[in-house]
Amino acid sequence: MSKTVIVVDDSKLSRMHVRGIILRNKPDWTVIEAANSAELYGKLDESDIHIAIIDFNMPGDNGLEAAARLLQAKPDIRVAIITANAQDSVVSGIRALGAAFMPKPLEEEQMARFLAAASLPRRPSPADGAGGGAG
Repeated sequence: MSKTVIVVDDSKLSRMHVRGIILRNKPDWTVIEAANSAELYGKLDESDIHIAIIDFNMPGDNGLEAAARLLQAKPDIRVAIITANAQDSVVSGIRALGAAFMPKPLEEEQMARFLAAASLPRRPSPADGAGGGAG
């Protein structure tokens, strides 16, 4: 099934690089771009977006803030956050959202694995009541 992916990065070159990786791995998918979080929010109503790949360091809302807002609006969207900032607080914040962490420089194999996983139906998480109790 074809999916729509939005690539959010203030660097045009980075967006082109990610677009190329996506289309090499999923040539039938649609890729749209946004230069910042404001453009991302504006495009949410224009397209049925299934996957978001968001840069962490951007003007305005950073990638973590943008992903949190995006997931509030569309909880079923799959999100990956790309960053060279691998500090524990950043990585744990990304994982707390249920997003994938992808370090820069971006490796095509890692992106391909994310895209393959993102194209599968979402498994219920323990938070959805499918798991055991909390302690």
